[in-house]
Formats: sequence, C-alpha cells, structure tokens
Amino acid sequence: MGRRFEDMFDILDYNELMRLKNDFDSGAVALKRLLEENMKKKLKEHEKACATCSSQLNFYKTNNYTLVFGPDDFKKKASFCGLDCLEYFIIKLKDMKTKPKEDNVSNTDYF
Repeated sequence: MGRRFEDMFDILDYNELMRLKNDFDSGAVALKRLLEENMKKKLKEHEKACATCSSQLNFYKTNNYTLVFGPDDFKKKASFCGLDCLEYFIIKLKDMKTKPKEDNVSNTDYF
C-alpha cells in the first residue's frame, strides 16, 4: 500500500509545519503551485505495464501508446504495448458505454 496523505505530516518538522500553516493562511499559493507542478509531472509519466495485457512496457520503443481520458478534474491514464491492445481497450470501453448495466440479480425461473 502506498503512503497516505496524512503520513506526510509525521515526516515534517515543526518549522516546515509552520511554513505550511502560514501558506494556508495566505491562500496556499505556494502549495497550489507545488501541487500543480507535481500533477503535470505525473501526467507526463507513463505506466509501467500495458493496461490490456499487463506486459512490461519498454519506453524506448516507438510502438507504445498512452491514452489520457476522463473529465478535467478526474483524469485517467492507460498505457499500451501496441495498437492491438489499444484497440481492444477502446472496444471494451465503447461496450461499457453502450450496453446497459446488468443487475446483480440473476434471472432464474422457479418452475
């Protein structure tokens, strides 16, 4: 499991906590800038495994693809090892959007 946001406060010393509090009191401009820079950096990174077949990706190859999708406030990112995996992912994504969700209740007849 990854680190939790709350665990960050245990790492900071008193002076760093005071700087963070002062930044929050003044509108959190420095924190917002730092957060936006890190988000841009993460967005540029690729995934390490193909989203479809889970094979390891070699980032020096030219046939790797990364798809960024979703609304601006909740972006998703998926990387693929080739066009076939990307195409399969898109087909499955279309199927999810067009087919209605099935109920968890099974249709069994009691005759």
